[in-house]
Amino acid sequence: MGAIKFWDWFKYRVGIITAALAVLSLNEWAVIIGILCTVVTCLVNWYYERKKYLIALSGGVRGK
Repeated sequence: MGAIKFWDWFKYRVGIITAALAVLSLNEWAVIIGILCTVVTCLVNWYYERKKYLIALSGGVRGK
């Protein structure tokens, strides 16, 4: 009986996710994903530039 309850729960959750995804068109999803990728790229660049700056500030990198 436990397996049947699990699959009922699983199918219900997949249905909710599918309905939520169907709210927006493919073009709208593309814009949202593009914005998210841009934000992630900015955060990664900020992290590594800050790390590089802190290393240079502590004297870890010697210029020639």
